[in-house]
Amino acid sequence: MHTLFTAPVLQTEQPPRLPAAKSQYTVRDGQGTVLAEAAEEDVPIRKQISRVVFGGIGVYPRTVQVRDPQGTPVLVIANRGYDTDTSVLLPDGRLIGWFRQNRYAFRYSLLDAAGNAVGELKGNRLGRRFQVLDGYGQHVAQVDKKWAGLGKEVLTTADRYTTEVRAPLPEPLRTLVVTAAIAVDMMHYEEKDFTP
Repeated sequence: MHTLFTAPVLQTEQPPRLPAAKSQYTVRDGQGTVLAEAAEEDVPIRKQISRVVFGGIGVYPRTVQVRDPQGTPVLVIANRGYDTDTSVLLPDGRLIGWFRQNRYAFRYSLLDAAGNAVGELKGNRLGRRFQVLDGYGQHVAQVDKKWAGLGKEVLTTADRYTTEVRAPLPEPLRTLVVTAAIAVDMMHYEEKDFTP
């Protein structure tokens, strides 16, 4: 099994950039070893320019390819823009599961490919701390959005997250936990890019 799915701590961060023309992330383990790179691929230059000039990257559909350090595809995370659902797929396109936003801003149902609930991502009021609950309501993991400093928080897309897995998790819950930081960022925080 790929280390991305077995590491008890994951650090997910975006490179500092002003403003973002495309989504990209680096995922490391607790010791700082790179486990995966995730980025939008093949984004036409016109679309990148439009995002920079007009802002609002969060309203555009985006597909992020997750690759291991050797460049081998591992996962695909797809968000349809205004849509509140974000899907997680295998590289061949088979659906693993998805995040469905509930009526509360920072609360998500974690669903398997058939649409059955396997857990919940429950954020605090500020959307900086997310408890991951399994299907029985047990707190099995934690995703925290780290404070990057006022300048970076306001002016760049350099968000940082720590994911701690507190118990062995069955699939697809484990994969959804691994991708939770990127999914939350795509649904909520990419929109903080400059918008005139």
